[in-house]
Order: sequence, then C-alpha cells, then structure tokens
Amino acid sequence: MSAQPITLLAALALLLPVGCTNGGKAPVERIDHLTISGLIDGSEKFTFTPDAVKWRHLHWSTPSSMEFDGQSWTRLGKTPEGWRRFASHDLTRATIVRRYGRDVIALEPASNGFVLYIDDSPNGAGYYSATIAIPRRTEQ
Repeated sequence: MSAQPITLLAALALLLPVGCTNGGKAPVERIDHLTISGLIDGSEKFTFTPDAVKWRHLHWSTPSSMEFDGQSWTRLGKTPEGWRRFASHDLTRATIVRRYGRDVIALEPASNGFVLYIDDSPNGAGYYSATIAIPRRTEQ
C-alpha cells in the first residue's frame, strides 16, 4: 500500500469536527451561588439538606449579624426562606468558591447535602463569609 492514501486520510481527519453531536463543546453546567456571612466567635456547624438548613453551635459565643444569601438570618434555628431555591440542586457537589475570615472555613460533602464549618479560634469575634457554588441537577 502506498503512502499517498494514508496521507489523504490523515488530512481528511484533520478537517472533520472532533465531536459527533455538539461540535466538541462540553455541556454548560448551571451553578447558583449562596453566601453565608456573620460575626463568629467560636465554632459553628451548618448542615444543608434538601429539607432544611440546620445550625449547631459548638463553642464560645453564638453568631451575630448573620446573613443568608444577602438577607438577615436572625433565627438560626429556623431554615431561611431563601434556602428553597437551592434545595433541589445537586447539594453533594457544592464547593466553596470564595471565603473570607481569619481562621477556618471548610465544606464537607454529606450523603444528601453538605456541611459548612466555621471555626474562629483567636480571641474575640471575627467576620466570616463563605460563597458556595451549588450546581443545578442536570436533566436526565
């Protein structure tokens, strides 16, 4: 077999699109962002599930000046109204995309949601803010 047909096939392969159905473009993932912020003096644990947001105070003083997605969140024992728009998202794939604070802000996936930890070890309260990216569920 001569090299000429192989060269022709190689040239044709370079001209053909890479993807079969969408021109090689990856599907666009739709993501919503949630920001939680406030004055923390000690340790807090926020558990997010499709049904609720549960707050558990672990150490030192209770948080103050808390905001949930830009809205005042004064009743930490009650799921904020704003949570409804995120409840149907793919919570297990949530990630922190922006954080501000002088100590620890961590996110841990859970079986049906995620847990946000905020730990303020230095003396006195400090301002903390965490912006979390939560992907929408893909249509199947």
